[in-house]
Amino acid sequence: MTSPGDPVGAGASDAPPVAPAATPDVAAETEKAASAAPAAAAAVAAPTAVAPAKKRRRLRIPHPPLRSKRGLFIAALLGAGLAVAFTVGGVVAIQWTETADFCGRCHTMGPELKAYEMSPHRDVSCAECHVEPGIQGWVKAKINGTKQLVEIITGNFPKPIPAPDHAELPPTSASCQKCHAMSSLTANGGPVRLVLNNRYAKDEQNSLTTVATVIRPAGFGGTSDVKGVHWHVVSDVEYLRADPRAQKIDYVKVTNPDGTVEEFLAANQAQVSTDVQPDIDHLLATETMRRMDCLDCHNRVGHGIPSVDQSIDSDISAGHVSTALPFIKQQASDILNTEFASTADANAAIDGLKGFYATKYPLVAQTESGAIDTAVTTLKATYDLVATPEMRVTAATYPNNLGHQTAPGCFRCHDGAHYKVVDGAITSEAIPFGCATCHTFPQIGAQTSGVLIGQRPATHDNRLWIFDHKTAVSTVDPANTACGACHTRTYCENCHNTKAVQVPHDNMVIDHAQVTRDVGAATCAYCHSPAYCAQCHGTDKVMPNQWPDATPAASGTSGLLPPSVHAGGLPTSSGLPLHPATAGTTGADVTGWSGPAASMRPWESVAAP
Repeated sequence: MTSPGDPVGAGASDAPPVAPAATPDVAAETEKAASAAPAAAAAVAAPTAVAPAKKRRRLRIPHPPLRSKRGLFIAALLGAGLAVAFTVGGVVAIQWTETADFCGRCHTMGPELKAYEMSPHRDVSCAECHVEPGIQGWVKAKINGTKQLVEIITGNFPKPIPAPDHAELPPTSASCQKCHAMSSLTANGGPVRLVLNNRYAKDEQNSLTTVATVIRPAGFGGTSDVKGVHWHVVSDVEYLRADPRAQKIDYVKVTNPDGTVEEFLAANQAQVSTDVQPDIDHLLATETMRRMDCLDCHNRVGHGIPSVDQSIDSDISAGHVSTALPFIKQQASDILNTEFASTADANAAIDGLKGFYATKYPLVAQTESGAIDTAVTTLKATYDLVATPEMRVTAATYPNNLGHQTAPGCFRCHDGAHYKVVDGAITSEAIPFGCATCHTFPQIGAQTSGVLIGQRPATHDNRLWIFDHKTAVSTVDPANTACGACHTRTYCENCHNTKAVQVPHDNMVIDHAQVTRDVGAATCAYCHSPAYCAQCHGTDKVMPNQWPDATPAASGTSGLLPPSVHAGGLPTSSGLPLHPATAGTTGADVTGWSGPAASMRPWESVAAP
């Protein structure tokens, strides 16, 4: 109800407003919107419908159920196949790692690989000589190979690569003797081998000289007591060495089948000739004992590098280097014996031969230009075989103990300076060192004479027969004499054409220095070795030394005179020379060392006075 005076509807604010009446068109729109709202809400709430993707077809290999017997069999078969494949692949890979193809891939092995390919064992795998049989040897070799690989990766490898210590190689029974049975080397004394070489002089004519010897079989195939070259490996021979390459041997011990022992001591190791047992004991304590086997002589049989002179002689003999080129042997030898920084430097020096002939022999340079070019090409190839400058390897780097032409070899023991020890004293008996010990007397000359392999007459056992044989025959033609039964004229001429027979020996003990000056040391070297002279002269190089860095006690050709005939002192009862300062006394000093007392050795300490 409203108060009087209020406008009409003034109290209507307290009542809800009343909507105006809708027209028919508005009502229809409102109804349409209300009906569409639920459909829109449902469309928002429901996910958008996606057309179904095309189903991919998987490649299915038909197989039986894996847990069935047939499935398990197939799985086992596949596993075994994979195992076999991996095993075969592993074996092939391991075998490859033991071949020269694998080992030679390291640039450090260049010299060894070249020498291997020139050797008679180029078809033998590396492991057959360098790896001990069995898993232990294989593991040892792989550990060593890994160490070498690290050195190569880090660049910390030696130049040149040192030759292996023979003690670290497989025993020869597991390497050499698998192919070379000892019975075949010793049956009937062993094989008889003729060694024939051509040598060219370093003169203008490149004069040819032939050298012929026959390696002696034991007993000459009969019943004589002559020992053959393989006596060393069928007997019990031991030696002491100060270096792992055994280039210097100071002591030799031979145990005979009856149990007796023979000892030989290098003269330069004896301090007091009448009491050398302390010297032997000192060597036993400081050096390594080794039993002699195949590798002591055949040390480079798989990697031998020929000497420069031997290589040039072979090139000349093969016709690749012409003797029509004056002094070609001398020039080639001088160049190839030089140590170059690189192969390019060596090739440049070899190319210099063209300039040599153009300057010194211009006519030869014109008429023999083709021969000069061929010689240059050949010598470059030869240098590449005998030297590897980047590894500091030359033909003289690795001494070859087989023979004694390029290294001491046999003369490490057979030098005339290793004397037998009896009851602690040095005697005058040396290890055999004559030219005919292991081979026949070398036939050296313009032509090869008959080579002798028979047993020597008793008269030839006289140590002075080299001087006394002139009493049996007075001509170099042995025809119609007893000598003619074995010797030919050329045999005598080959020796008599040298200056050695012109050397006066009557007063050699007191005037050998003057004689040497008159005839030249090279003449003395026909018969005497540096080791022989070193017994008195020590390290003074009074004789021509044909081997690089050869030690005086382990080099030379061969001793000849008995040790009681030395210059520089008087002979003692033991056959060794007395030092001049102690002549006529006991306890003679063989090497010239004068200690505080006769019983003192250089390694023994001396108390201060």
